[in-house]
Amino acid sequence: MNKTDIKRVIATLGADERLEYRLYQKIIKRQHSKFIFKPISLVSGALAMVICIGLLGYNFLNKKPNTSPAVINQANGIYVSKFELPTNTNADMDMIGLIVYKGRVYTQTGTKIIPGSEENLLGEKLGITKGNIDEWSKQNDYAVEFSSTTEKADVYSVNGYDKNFRIMTYAKTNGIIYAEFYECLNGITIKTGMDVFNKLKIQNNVRTVKYESYNSWNNSYGSYKNIINLDAINNFTTELINTIPHSKGSLPLLYDDNVETNQKFIYITLNDNSEVQLRLFKGGYIDYGFCNVFFKMNNQAFNILWNEFK
Repeated sequence: MNKTDIKRVIATLGADERLEYRLYQKIIKRQHSKFIFKPISLVSGALAMVICIGLLGYNFLNKKPNTSPAVINQANGIYVSKFELPTNTNADMDMIGLIVYKGRVYTQTGTKIIPGSEENLLGEKLGITKGNIDEWSKQNDYAVEFSSTTEKADVYSVNGYDKNFRIMTYAKTNGIIYAEFYECLNGITIKTGMDVFNKLKIQNNVRTVKYESYNSWNNSYGSYKNIINLDAINNFTTELINTIPHSKGSLPLLYDDNVETNQKFIYITLNDNSEVQLRLFKGGYIDYGFCNVFFKMNNQAFNILWNEFK
């Protein structure tokens, strides 16, 4: 299927203002695959990506990434190295969605913007992405301000969040808004969960929480259930800052254990309508975004919340 064929398929499909959001969630949740996809900035781009995934096949989606920042164990925590372009880049490898700002590399995140809330989150306009990084780029391409793997889009700070941690893209096409968060969780030392979860501003800021089984997530069923035990939610979110980081390389079997009862996904909607996705593993392990670190919660708060998954 060539580009003309793809466009012909897209032309037969009707517009849907939430289609891009659903497709982006479907793609980004495969974030631990060997092939890491560029973020979606247009509906046509999202559809083309899904078509390409169908052509390439499903098996590779279950592989682990080879483009995540390296982690170095230190006496005072774990250092997540600055993101670097993989040595062997070529046309067969898709790049992770990223933007360079003020010398930092911001990547796709585990937090989404619920449609309809985009403009309330817009802060100061910072610039425009260049869309200049692709599979053949060199490391020095990252030195250019607003270099990106994304299409050209306006870049803003995010109301209520430190721009050293989070920025966002924003575009409006034919009355439809496309907005995505990008976060810098590389080039930092993580001593406890406070170094990541405090940035997300979850504590005492939760509106609703829902969860999804591994089977639903893995097959894109979208079968969600609400968690209504507020004490369990509040105790869990409070304890996130006390979790202990472990490099993902030290726990390689967690992703391989795909038993339905051993993994759950929770979606925490905050009062600003940002939605934080956490991947929970039985035994107290928590995964967030592209941080390349597992967080271990030793407190009973994890087990109490886990027991809410019926």
